[in-house]
Amino acid sequence: MAERKVQGFKKFSEMKKSNKEVEEVQPSIIPEVDSDRPAMPNHVDNGKKLEKMPSRKTIIPKEQDIELGRTETEKTDEKVDFIGKVAKFPNRTKASKALNFLENVKISKNSIWYILVEKQSNELQMLKYNNNKGVDMERFVLELKGYYLRKYAKNQKLTKLIENIQVKGAPEFSSIRNIPNIEIEKGKKMITKITEDLLKLLSN
Repeated sequence: MAERKVQGFKKFSEMKKSNKEVEEVQPSIIPEVDSDRPAMPNHVDNGKKLEKMPSRKTIIPKEQDIELGRTETEKTDEKVDFIGKVAKFPNRTKASKALNFLENVKISKNSIWYILVEKQSNELQMLKYNNNKGVDMERFVLELKGYYLRKYAKNQKLTKLIENIQVKGAPEFSSIRNIPNIEIEKGKKMITKITEDLLKLLSN
């Protein structure tokens, strides 16, 4: 077999010599790196999306407190208390706003039937969240007023004040007005007593 010669192959000595003849060219512009730039902050990669935490609105336990939804100028530390089947809202909350809040956070109407708000220092408002279940609000509050009149029948001064309590509303809504600003049962105010009794009776 004839011996083939590889064309264009140079000896190592010739390659070394030719490399010396090549003039080294220094770049005229040296690019800057971040370490050469003073006080360069770390930039966030806008191409990466920040992970959004899942909402907890639809997984609120029945007995948990949650913040009442408000605008930025109305934010407060007050809470909504869920007691049995009653949602007790912070004082002076509008009944319409309380209803919208429960609907917005998708509170089940099977778990919450009533809304209770202390509108003023002498007025309580009650609203049915579930119109298909529960009691007739106006009739229920009138019966509670009758219970107080019988319970404190021996105290004529107190019963006269209780008689002045006004109950207005409808089956779905009731307002208890003119609650006397007096202390009963170990320094407990009348409005506090009515609120506690309403929560006990309606929370089951």
